[in-house]
Amino acid sequence: MDDSLKDEFAVEQGRLAQVIQHARSELDSVEQAKQAPAPNRSAARALLRSLNDTKATLESALEQLYFGRLDFAHLKEGISENSLQAQVIYIGAHHIDGTNVHSWTAPVAKLWYTEDRGYEAPSGYKPVRMDLKRYLKIRDNKLVAINDIYRRLLPVPDGGKSHLVDVLSSAGREDDHLQVIVETIEPEQYESIANQDDRALIIQGSAGSGKSEIGLHRIAYLLSPFSNIEVRDRPTPETTLFIGPSQSFLEYASDVLPTLGVQSSVRQRTFRGWLEEHRTFRRRPRSEIWNELLNRGQMGRFNEEIERFKGSLAMSDALDRRARRLTAEVRRACRRLPTRVELAAGRHVEIAQQEVRSTLESTLSAPPEGFRLNDRRQVFIRSIANTILARSDNGRRVSREDADRRRRMTLRAVSDWCDKAWPRFDVRQEYAASLGDSELLLRVAQGNLSEDGIQALAKSAERMPATGFFDSDEGALTYLDHLLNGTIEQRYRHIVVDEAQDISPIEFKLLSLASTNRWFTILGDTAQRLTPYRGIHRWRSLDRVLGRTDITVQHARTSYRSNKHITRFNNRILRLFESTLPAPIPFDREGSRVEYHRHANMHAMQRAVVDDLDRIRSQPNMSGARIAILARDTRNLRRFEDYCEVLGRDDVVRIGQDHYVDSRTVLARIPDVRGLEYDAVIVLGVNEAFADTLFNQKLLYQATTRARHYLAIHWAGKVSPILSSISDRGVRKIDRRRR
Repeated sequence: MDDSLKDEFAVEQGRLAQVIQHARSELDSVEQAKQAPAPNRSAARALLRSLNDTKATLESALEQLYFGRLDFAHLKEGISENSLQAQVIYIGAHHIDGTNVHSWTAPVAKLWYTEDRGYEAPSGYKPVRMDLKRYLKIRDNKLVAINDIYRRLLPVPDGGKSHLVDVLSSAGREDDHLQVIVETIEPEQYESIANQDDRALIIQGSAGSGKSEIGLHRIAYLLSPFSNIEVRDRPTPETTLFIGPSQSFLEYASDVLPTLGVQSSVRQRTFRGWLEEHRTFRRRPRSEIWNELLNRGQMGRFNEEIERFKGSLAMSDALDRRARRLTAEVRRACRRLPTRVELAAGRHVEIAQQEVRSTLESTLSAPPEGFRLNDRRQVFIRSIANTILARSDNGRRVSREDADRRRRMTLRAVSDWCDKAWPRFDVRQEYAASLGDSELLLRVAQGNLSEDGIQALAKSAERMPATGFFDSDEGALTYLDHLLNGTIEQRYRHIVVDEAQDISPIEFKLLSLASTNRWFTILGDTAQRLTPYRGIHRWRSLDRVLGRTDITVQHARTSYRSNKHITRFNNRILRLFESTLPAPIPFDREGSRVEYHRHANMHAMQRAVVDDLDRIRSQPNMSGARIAILARDTRNLRRFEDYCEVLGRDDVVRIGQDHYVDSRTVLARIPDVRGLEYDAVIVLGVNEAFADTLFNQKLLYQATTRARHYLAIHWAGKVSPILSSISDRGVRKIDRRRR
């Protein structure tokens, strides 16, 4: 802390004590208000909900009252700037009534996060004279340090960045979850978070740029009472959907929104989980293509062209045409239905052909839009059955039991009658038929599929009854399921998609069907797209998918996660497979250099890694470090897991993509830690079996970009050709064969 701030420190301590006392007094008032009588039960429930929300906000505020101080004066026309009296406010995660603590989402908070000398208030733009920006480090309601970021009359040391370096350099945090970053939001991050004008916003963020944090903080910002969105478009927690890359990531990020004051439930799902919720069949497609990539580093026996086509918009066009053809066939067949409907006990009823046609047309044209053939079939059957029942009742009164029995029998009879022309369509059978329809695929291919690819698809369709469906089929299957069964409803006003580069165009189209207004925040990095057959190559290709021409792409290039040595090393891997995107900019933070560890055999490597766990934690500020031991495939994981079990090292806990574990040392496959970060990362088995393929290059990049302070790469035998092909300048090489 600057020596000139020592006197100010005591003043800030006094102000902090006053705010703490006031917040605790407010909490006591809330508890007393709960005991007050209400005029009726409805009012009592509403009051209790409001008081509980207020209590939760105050309790959250007491965990971190504020972090920033602003001294400024509003400029007034005709009055000298130097004669104006400055006002003092504090910026925190929450607004605290009765104090000068303002929420980070308040318009005035823009003065803290940006270099602007003014902000947009409800009454109009307010220009200001800025006198002071001060960072206050408060932990457990105690003032730990203060640093001035800006002073009008005196220069600030370190360019006012010392607090950011301090936060990014910390290791072994008590809370192992994704952090709320309201203390350290940078100007370009704030502009993305507070952007209320762009309704289709894409953040192309390099690894470690904080894009996940931007997405979650943007949700909280747009849900805050300070957003100026029109009521008809304003999102609510119930109409907000957050798509995360894995269940473990969702658990890792679970504390962010509640800490930011979003007390009501925002729907948070993995994309695979969201797809399952919108399918009528529960059996998951097989992951054989994905497993082939992990084991071999390439697709092997699978055809990349046809697997990629399944996720394209051309595939959705093919399925639309299939549904349109089925609708036309249903219309023609129903017009030829017999006028006689056979009922139970040898009875029958006659129904006019014109009545059938009228009911058919009203059923097929009724809202909502879309084919929904199976859903409409049920509507058609009920309408015809109601007509028959109304005619047979003829005004007679019958018991409820008799009416229900007759209704069930009539519905069954009409369903049998309808089956002759309008059967219930099976999603998987119709999907296989679509892939086997060469004429249909030729019409929609549009350069996305060669003639050889069309023939290969037709052959794969023939094998589907035996082989089943693969993960590349999942998006198209769900899309056809919606066309036939209407499984997706428009319900969301704001959809946020993280790691969006791994979601295909047809899958994005499914998400757009769930949106009421096509309002998306899309977060991703096309350089980190792992699967060659799935995902987005260029963000601009989403124009047609989202049905918008006003898509805005913003770039977040600075990598805040890793120290500068690790980021520079990661950039060398990136350049192996990505030449069009600009490389991430390392944040100027010192730290350990990347380490290469070469071993004589697998056992020696495992022993060295276990020894290094203790060595890492013996380093300064790393005693509570979170460490990840990562491997490409399950086989390497099992070997190391067995070795730890022999040694009795129960502190090493294996995790998968479906669950997150609050453990200081985790063992995982590289793809299962997408979106996560660790103080130290150890990558196992980067030997010659880690072949130099595009997939493996991206996989290694994903592993190394998880590290914050320490990164080590271990192998036994010959090194992977990927490491041989990049410069090892600045890398600490340790040959452990000679020890």
